[in-house]
Amino acid sequence: MKLTNSLLVGLAASIAGAAAFDINCNSNYASYYGQNSARNQKQLGEYCKDATEDVIVLAFMNGFPNILLNFANACETTFDGSSLLHCPNIAKDIKYCQSQGKAVVLSMGGAAGSYGFSGDGDAISFADTVWNMFFNGKATQRPFDDAVLDGIDLDIEGGSGAGYPAFINQLRSHYASDPSKKYYIASAPQCPFPDAYLGSTLNSAWFDMVYVQFYNNYCGLNAYPTWFNYGDWDNWAKTKSVNKNVKIFIGAPGSPSAASSGYVDGSTLSTVYNAVRANYTSLGGIMTWDVSQARTSGLASSIRSMLNAGSTCGNGGGGSTTTTSTTSVPTSTTSTSTAGYSTTSTTGTATTTSATSTSTSTSTSTATSTESSSTTSLPTNCPVSGKQCTGNQQGCNGQSFAICNAGTWYVQPCASGTTCVMSGNIATCDWPNGRDTNSCSISGASSLNKRINFQQVSEITQPRLRPKPAHPKSNIPTRVEFVAGSLNNGVYSTVVKIQADKQAFTGNWAISFNLPSGQTIDSASRGSVSVNKNMVTISSDITSEEPKNMAATFKISGTFANDYKLPDAGSVVFVSV
Repeated sequence: MKLTNSLLVGLAASIAGAAAFDINCNSNYASYYGQNSARNQKQLGEYCKDATEDVIVLAFMNGFPNILLNFANACETTFDGSSLLHCPNIAKDIKYCQSQGKAVVLSMGGAAGSYGFSGDGDAISFADTVWNMFFNGKATQRPFDDAVLDGIDLDIEGGSGAGYPAFINQLRSHYASDPSKKYYIASAPQCPFPDAYLGSTLNSAWFDMVYVQFYNNYCGLNAYPTWFNYGDWDNWAKTKSVNKNVKIFIGAPGSPSAASSGYVDGSTLSTVYNAVRANYTSLGGIMTWDVSQARTSGLASSIRSMLNAGSTCGNGGGGSTTTTSTTSVPTSTTSTSTAGYSTTSTTGTATTTSATSTSTSTSTSTATSTESSSTTSLPTNCPVSGKQCTGNQQGCNGQSFAICNAGTWYVQPCASGTTCVMSGNIATCDWPNGRDTNSCSISGASSLNKRINFQQVSEITQPRLRPKPAHPKSNIPTRVEFVAGSLNNGVYSTVVKIQADKQAFTGNWAISFNLPSGQTIDSASRGSVSVNKNMVTISSDITSEEPKNMAATFKISGTFANDYKLPDAGSVVFVSV
């Protein structure tokens, strides 16, 4: 029988909808839903009408063991006489998304909230509660009615690590009692290794998926390849994880406004993804914060295309120690929208090339190199890409590092906020700490593999830049946090996160805080800025705000002298009128 184009499209949509999420693939796409980050969040079911995402992560249960749920404009109704959200529309959409082959998991934690366990007993008891309220147990009040979730995600960004292994073990014992479906445990650590809040839990409890947040940190996607540390996480997966088949996802901001730093466009993300896929078998796919941002920016469709090109299920990439690049070349692409379903099919080939050099390697810890022992005549000018160099020299050109490769300089920028520093014969990127950020220098023979040793890079920590959330003086219970973004040539950007604990705040709000000595503030991405000595006040623009808000996240920018410091969250005053 000969099928018409419309019938073929309908058949393709049907097949795509029926295909179930397969955790063994390296082409899965997970995205967070619920916080209305782009401020145009649609009903959950709308994002399940096509084959773009494979996993939807509902965000957040931002309070536990005293349960608080927050899904912004997606759900604002509660059970009678209770503050517990009752979300029948999300319940309906969960079942619809699952019918389309997608997994739907609930994220516990988030950047703001009131959560944590007093100990193992508290955690075990709460695991029973979670099973009864969100999975295949029974409870008098179930926020998603009879919908049964596919798993839990731990996005722990505050508090202590007490009780989490016990919570996971108890919840998995409930999972085992229901062989009718597959359930998952996921987590979303920050990229610096080990994670500050979940490090010990990751080593002692079972995880199926780990969505590493490669943004808002020096090891983000924007720092690829110099400081990007996927290798650390792959090494953890192979050597320390309880589940040696755990899947690591590359976490990315869905748009430039989704994070303070770390956003890269689709082309750059594809380069990173292909390189990781070619070298690390732990790869599970890509995660974005969040679905509203990624869909609005168009990054989501780019991600789906790159994931479809040359993906594998089972054993991922090759793990070679040679430098490998993978380029996917699509041969045909068809996009069709029908009856509310958008189907994109891409066929193509993946071309992989490998090149081995005595001075380069992508191995995280086992690479070796050949060093020149001869004395060479060094040029005195700054290293410039494409210009002549000698042997295995390295050098610095301001905030960029340089490697001599086959007689030609290869110059790349350091991660945002860092500058190039010569350490003996090795060029490294480090925090300025008062150093001249515009100097040039060139060394003798050295080894590139030391420069990009991801294990060494991951040991760099900046305790003074770790967020310290606080409950400010406020007429509405809230939690405020400052997160360091980019630091470059005395210019900073910092993310301000405001999260309501229980009660929504209005669109008419203001936040005041003390600016650290030596800093100025020039702009805010949300609201208007006024300054009185060192006191900064940011007032909302009522015309562009929603009437009710559970969170507000925005960026402030300005200048700093000497070492950058985060504003003191303890100095914050927040008012909602």
